[in-house]
Amino acid sequence: MDSNYTAKLVYSGEGATVSFDHSVSYIDIANSVRDRFSVLGRSFVNLRYTIFSDVVSYRLENEDDMKMMFRVLACYSSDFVDVDVCSFDVNASGSESVLSNNVSEDSSISFDENDYLGCYKPEEAKRYCSKGWENYIKSKDQKFQGGVEEFRLKLRMYAIEMRFGYNCHDVVRLQTNKMMDSKIIKSIMLDKVRENPNKKAIDIYHEIKSDYGMEVSYRTAWYGKKCARESVLSGDADSYA
Repeated sequence: MDSNYTAKLVYSGEGATVSFDHSVSYIDIANSVRDRFSVLGRSFVNLRYTIFSDVVSYRLENEDDMKMMFRVLACYSSDFVDVDVCSFDVNASGSESVLSNNVSEDSSISFDENDYLGCYKPEEAKRYCSKGWENYIKSKDQKFQGGVEEFRLKLRMYAIEMRFGYNCHDVVRLQTNKMMDSKIIKSIMLDKVRENPNKKAIDIYHEIKSDYGMEVSYRTAWYGKKCARESVLSGDADSYA
């Protein structure tokens, strides 16, 4: 029997709740949003969801995202999801599409499912700088020039890329990982800090997100930068990354 879930919808400071199960599609959720927030008018909606206890928000833009959301819910053994709603206007042509999946009777706007989904272009797969980490651990007899310290660092980086500690490997790229600590940030930022000792922690914070596909706290980025700068200034700036 399918599980019942509850979604809390939030738009412009207002909230609403809807219940749903595995039979519900992305279009159904989009219809529920329009039904609950009639002020959206002709605007397209952009949805992102968050599972309780997870600080990451995930995109909800099509049926594949909907399937992934159910998997994430299962991973966290949760029946509750927060959905943030953003809107943007239809293009200047003013053309309307039609949403065919159970639009509420009092709704004056209808959209075609294919046209509605067509406004979202799938992003090309991005190759993150951490891709090479999966090759850091190759065999049980592998030697590390930096000894135990290098082994521990590379094992942690290998574990991050291979998604250790995450039970559902096929859900999504995990954007937050507690193993992404200041030691790793120090290692991967050494060369950049050597080139620019005054590099700001906020820039490192954004680079970790854009280049490595992971989010860390500002404090972690700041401390990693601090350690890297101290290593550069002391001449002890060996990098194992």
